[in-house]
Amino acid sequence: MTKTYSVEEIQKIEKKEFKRLKNSYILMKRAGTNCAKKIYKSKMNKNFIVLCGPGNNGGDGLVISQVLKKLNQNITLYCLDHKAYKGDAKIAYNKNYLFKKKYENLYIPKNSVIIDCLFGIGISRDLKGFYKKIIKKVNSSKQHIISIDIPSGINGNNGKIMGTAIKANSTYTLHAKKIGLTVNYGMKYSGKISIIDIGIR
Repeated sequence: MTKTYSVEEIQKIEKKEFKRLKNSYILMKRAGTNCAKKIYKSKMNKNFIVLCGPGNNGGDGLVISQVLKKLNQNITLYCLDHKAYKGDAKIAYNKNYLFKKKYENLYIPKNSVIIDCLFGIGISRDLKGFYKKIIKKVNSSKQHIISIDIPSGINGNNGKIMGTAIKANSTYTLHAKKIGLTVNYGMKYSGKISIIDIGIR
């Protein structure tokens, strides 16, 4: 049986890896690159819409979008204003050369694959207003949704919905499976779960 981890356990593992690498952005780049490669190998051959939130999950999405573009995939990238990004996510934002669309203009055409990088396991408050509208639009689009690490809005420890949540067709969870993916709504909203190796030993 695959071991599941709490958010705190994962954060502790990541912190140890950051210390070893002496550059935490390396781990983000590795995570985003490996997710992008798996998406590419799936041969979906569709238009990819990448949705990036303000934290490290959004940073992963910024890396994913750029790697997929280099692999000649059709990418539409939606981001927040550059001021919303801090730390490694800001580095990823600054390194990403793609045109960044605003969420006010979010359009999801048919035959799209949505890559959900809005929020990861670090979410600590209910999603309301602006984000609730985005998630409602994504869920009602009936397009294939891939969530990175965990569906946005799902609590990483208990699988409960934090105000609202993405209903993913598949989830690419980083390094190891989180408890929240296996219980309550997390189990219903995650779809097919794949564990992405990000090089942590």
